[in-house]
Amino acid sequence: MLRTIAASTLAFVLCFSAGEASARDSSQSACLQVFADGRPPAVGRHADNRLLCFRAYAVMHSARTRTAVWSAEHLTRAAVDAARDLPRDSDFYEEPRLARNERASLNDYGRGAGFDRGHLAPSGDFGDKAAQAESFSLANVIPQHPFSNRRTWSHLETSTRRLVRKVGTAYVVTGPAFIRDAGTLRGRIQIPDFVWKAIYVPGMGAAAYIARNDATPAYSVVSIAELAHFVGVDPFPSLPAPMRMTALDLPPPTPHPGERVARKVSFAWLAGAESATAVPAADPLHKLARTASTMLALAAAYAR
Repeated sequence: MLRTIAASTLAFVLCFSAGEASARDSSQSACLQVFADGRPPAVGRHADNRLLCFRAYAVMHSARTRTAVWSAEHLTRAAVDAARDLPRDSDFYEEPRLARNERASLNDYGRGAGFDRGHLAPSGDFGDKAAQAESFSLANVIPQHPFSNRRTWSHLETSTRRLVRKVGTAYVVTGPAFIRDAGTLRGRIQIPDFVWKAIYVPGMGAAAYIARNDATPAYSVVSIAELAHFVGVDPFPSLPAPMRMTALDLPPPTPHPGERVARKVSFAWLAGAESATAVPAADPLHKLARTASTMLALAAAYAR
């Protein structure tokens, strides 16, 4: 059963003020460039959160979960085209701006962890070596199920870049969602049970992909309003109401050669499903009406 997010995601903090951010990070101006209309994603207030600015993306990091709350990028056609031919040869590293007891360590993701080090802002988005190397900070990583990281989510990341090549520019915010109690990695890092990626194309609209952090070969596309209600993070607080309520038509996943594409399902089914393999063959909405547990799960998620 889903629990309310107030105890987890909504407890996260947006500690974003000019004085505090500039005192902690010398590159605050770079942060502003990756936010739509210069406004960072909005979350609740909590003293354990910290804004980290990188060359080409920004992270709001939570000392409570030892993961990012969100990771924001401003993608351009030129950058993703340059990234296409850039070798991936960087190494993951512990974020030195975070205290040791607040950050993930390399040992947390060591042998036997059972989870991949899943990028939020993926290395494949960055068109120069320095920016790509920074994407390997563990502040930009979540414990991600191998199937999700290497298949469904990787396919959606590729589709996001294809969209940017088509439209020229987009603001992207990616994050984890802690809805059920999915446990911790090594007793230190909270494991999310959903991953989401919000995309705003200026002049066109916005929407978000959302998928489970497990082997479920499925995903949903939701409006920004739906996403914010479910995960407790508003990725684009400056968007007008009509754009928030209507989901932009996002492209389907782009599978690697020989791999099957994940099925697009209703968000209601995705949020309420308990099984990682019970993906509906078609039209899941009529099944939803007969599934009381799913409806109760959704009611718990949306009851604020």
